[in-house]
Amino acid sequence: MVHTCVVAGCRNRRTPGTLLSFYRFPRDPERKQRWIAAVNREGWVPNEGSRLCSTHFISGMCKSDVMGIAWAWF
Repeated sequence: MVHTCVVAGCRNRRTPGTLLSFYRFPRDPERKQRWIAAVNREGWVPNEGSRLCSTHFISGMCKSDVMGIAWAWF
C-alpha cells in the first residue's frame, strides 16, 4: 500500500527505498485532536489510512510524551 502524508502542502509518499517513516494518528482522543489541528486542513477528518511522514517531527520520529507531539514547525 502506498502511504501519502496528509499534512497540507506535503507531497511525501512511501515508495520503495524511501527513508521516510509514516505514522498513524494516535488513538488517544486528546492527542489525536492535536495532530488534526497541526495538519492544518479545515474540516478534514482522518481515516484509518491517514498518515503523517517523519519530516513533520523534530527528531524525524514520532514519540509519546506528555505534550503529545513535537512538530518540526513548532
